[in-house]
Amino acid sequence: MGDLSVNVRLHGEVVEDTVLRVGRTVRIGEADEARVAFPGADLMVVRAGERLLVRGRALEEGDSLELSLGVVDVTVEHTLRGRTPPEWRSAFDVRFLAVVLLLTAVGTWWDAADAWLDRDPLSLAPSPHAASQTQTQDEASVQRTTLVTPVDMPALASDTDLDEAQGPRHLPDDQLSGTAWNAWYRRAVPVDDQYLDAYDRLRTNPMDAGAHRIVAQAAYDNDDFDVAAWHYRWLAAQYPDDRGILLRLARAERRRGRHTVEIDLYRHVLAQDPQNTEAMGGLAVALARVGRLDEASQLEDELQATAPMAPSTDLAIALTAALQGRDREALDALDRSIGARGQLSQEMQIELRRDLAIDPAFADLRKDKRLRALLHRHLGAAAPTPVR
Repeated sequence: MGDLSVNVRLHGEVVEDTVLRVGRTVRIGEADEARVAFPGADLMVVRAGERLLVRGRALEEGDSLELSLGVVDVTVEHTLRGRTPPEWRSAFDVRFLAVVLLLTAVGTWWDAADAWLDRDPLSLAPSPHAASQTQTQDEASVQRTTLVTPVDMPALASDTDLDEAQGPRHLPDDQLSGTAWNAWYRRAVPVDDQYLDAYDRLRTNPMDAGAHRIVAQAAYDNDDFDVAAWHYRWLAAQYPDDRGILLRLARAERRRGRHTVEIDLYRHVLAQDPQNTEAMGGLAVALARVGRLDEASQLEDELQATAPMAPSTDLAIALTAALQGRDREALDALDRSIGARGQLSQEMQIELRRDLAIDPAFADLRKDKRLRALLHRHLGAAAPTPVR
């Protein structure tokens, strides 16, 4: 089995060129535990037999993947057997590079990142209309999707059939806010090792719905919203009236900025369950994101009448207020929501943290000392800390 070659270039100049051995997994990019550090991506490389799985691709020996991350370009390659690591090693501190890039070139970086991420996100994975390799299994057409792991999947409507994003992706902006919101949020996200077993199950049986659920949740927990959306769409096709699946798919689509799809999903849930408060709140916020403020306000009134004391109601109010620049109202609603967080399930408490840490609606508030003070009042030493 070959190894993983990682080449990092800044403005075309090589700053890191190394070869890593991959047992089961290895991490590269922005994560603290990354073996090779660079800004703009957090990549988990997974070994699956003779292949390495990287960001929507199954790399056979000799295959490579190019990533353009603003002023940084990264090439990862599954090396051929017997290849030895290159002799040259850069003494350049790449973690320092990451900080410098984010501080001094943030404008260029976000422009490039937006252009990169606003493409069809699932184009990184083979689709039925593009780079997929299909095969017949029990007379069913199958699709290979490998954003987290390659699995032979039943054919599913291509993501290109969906509307393009109507809003920005939900991404960390700690260097802009000056506060480690993302690190604070990530500390609360559980790690479920079942996903490795689920990958293996899907390779054996692509119709294993339980494995799809595990992989989808693991991807969402890892902020790989493209993967989560793919698997939840597969599940929704099998179980179109499962409200839990539809709501989780809506969350994934929200994180991708696909608010038209999100709106349709909430409406489908509300057609079955008109009093579903998550769908009501999610729909109100999604409508506000696309500028349909009158409809959002009307739905917000209905939500307050249905669940006036629910922390999820206050969170929806905070989001819609923040989207319209009503910061004082947003902070008051967040104060109530965070104060009542004990009423939420663990999953929804993490979702609240995720909103605070990466939702673009709160981008300005994340830079506001009043929000940090609010969190300190509720959480004490467990509140987010300044970026170091």
